[in-house]
Amino acid sequence: MKRIFITVLLVSILACTKESEINNHCYTQTDPPDNAEKVSIDQGVWGNVWFWSGNFMPPGRGEICQVERTLYFYEPATRDDVEGIETSASFYSEINTNLVATVESDADGFFQIEIEPGNYSVFVKENGNYYANRSGGDGQISPVELEEGTVTQFRFDITYDAVY
Repeated sequence: MKRIFITVLLVSILACTKESEINNHCYTQTDPPDNAEKVSIDQGVWGNVWFWSGNFMPPGRGEICQVERTLYFYEPATRDDVEGIETSASFYSEINTNLVATVESDADGFFQIEIEPGNYSVFVKENGNYYANRSGGDGQISPVELEEGTVTQFRFDITYDAVY
C-alpha cells in the first residue's frame, strides 16, 4: 500500500511539474517555436517576444520563455533621442520620437501588427522603463524596416537577466 501511495505521489508531482513547464512556455534545451503558423496579416510585422534568464555558458543551461508584453513601435530613435538610465545601456526612461503603434504579445510570445511600411524602433516596458538591447549600424535602437506589401518577422529578445 505504501508503494502504491508513493508511486501515485511521485507521478502526481511529475505531472504537475510538466504541466507548469507547459503553462510557463519556457525552454531550456532548445529555442521556443516561432509561431509562424499564427500569422494572418498581409502587411506589417510579426514575431515573438522571448525572455532569457540564467547562465547560457555553456549553452543549454539558461531558460528562454515566451512572454506577454506590450511592444511599442516608435519613429526611429538613436541614443540622442532617448533618456537613458544610468545603470543600464538597454533601459530608457523616455523615448523622444513619436509613438506610432502598440501591440500585445500573447502567452506564446507571438505578436502581429498591420503597420505602414517604414523604419521603426521597437521597445517593451520592463519594471516601468523602456527596454531594447540591440542597435543598427546607423545607431538606430532596436530597428525594424518594413517594406510595402510584405510581412516582416522580428524577434524581440529580453536578455537583461541572462549571462553569456
